Amino acid sequence: MALFLILSIFIGNKLFIVFCTLIVLFFLGQGYESISKTILILRREYKNYILPVLLNYIYSDFEYIPEQKISKKKFEESLLFPREIETIYGEDFMRFRIDNVGLMFCESIVYGYIRNKIMFKGIFIAATFNKSFSSKTFVFPEKTTSFYRRLKFNILGSSYKVHLEDPEFEKEFIVLSEDQVEARYLLTTNLMQRMLEYKRKLNAELAFSFISNRLYCTIPNTKNLFEPAIFNSFLDFDFILKSYEPIILYTSIVKDLKLNLSIWKKE
Repeated sequence: MALFLILSIFIGNKLFIVFCTLIVLFFLGQGYESISKTILILRREYKNYILPVLLNYIYSDFEYIPEQKISKKKFEESLLFPREIETIYGEDFMRFRIDNVGLMFCESIVYGYIRNKIMFKGIFIAATFNKSFSSKTFVFPEKTTSFYRRLKFNILGSSYKVHLEDPEFEKEFIVLSEDQVEARYLLTTNLMQRMLEYKRKLNAELAFSFISNRLYCTIPNTKNLFEPAIFNSFLDFDFILKSYEPIILYTSIVKDLKLNLSIWKKE
């Protein structure tokens, strides 16, 4: 205290205030740097050790790579994005084999060629199923399909849009296909009902594409998932539950849509 009084006398009140402010900022900076390092260590430990252990309790065949994403090629093959993809930022790549169905997903932010324009942020899923189709079929959300995309659909002609005998499904989704007959063969009454239920379960505007022997799905989500709870114990039940919930939701697409069953006969 005496030191501060002496300093205030020699350097003047204004300079003394500036001096004290710099000292406070220095220690705050040191503290922030220390906290940042702690968070990085916690994040690394959680993703490299804790989350794989949690996954191992539920899934027998899985792979988790925290800093990896699904390849840009898979995003492009899905044809679920309205414009050409420029860049994809992603993490938390997870791959599973569930009842002989291969499934992978990751968190992603997809940018188009318009500067700083985010086309999509959320979970991107790619899954194999037991039938290879010759045409491409798309199921887009009715609410969030842009005017630009609707205009493109109209240019393609009415033969591209599929009208189904399910008013509830058509209220929620727009269905497009290169082949009307194959689209109706693909979108059975039961499958449409299961897709509606999966949409309600996730409470999100889902989009699907069926191309070759793959199902692609986009699930919008603004949260950064699969991150450690900084102020909670890793052994806390609520924290463990929150870690499990999104993974179970996204992998449940296999059984919710019954991709594990022979809905369609192989060629």
